[in-house]
Amino acid sequence: MPGHLILVRPHVSRWDGFVVAWYLRRVGGNGGYLFAVDPDYARHPVYRRALNGYGRLTGGHTMVPLDQRSPLAMRTLIRTLQGGGRVVLFPQGTGLAKPERPDLPGAAWLIRKARPLVTEMRLDHSSPVPRVCYTM
Repeated sequence: MPGHLILVRPHVSRWDGFVVAWYLRRVGGNGGYLFAVDPDYARHPVYRRALNGYGRLTGGHTMVPLDQRSPLAMRTLIRTLQGGGRVVLFPQGTGLAKPERPDLPGAAWLIRKARPLVTEMRLDHSSPVPRVCYTM
């Protein structure tokens, strides 16, 4: 069985990951998604603990630091998807000040390699805390 990849756009707020994790919990996405996270946060001693705690609280989600300069995290994402696991990816990467920036090439490469079921999720940033406006 193929894994499930959720592509979330636009990624313009540090709240985005929190909102997506909470949304997945609300719609029955418990059981743990693997979130690809900016390594500056995923490896930071304080943020790492906060993110891991929130992941446990919202259904057992985990994270992997996704560094564009290192393929290690991409291998983890591929193995997870090929093993039937679930992954959340913000394909635009970092650069929160530019909401309409294009996807980085890693998302398309991951889809070609792992052939997962893909869901697109859009976020609405019209209020201070974003919200999921639709999935397809």
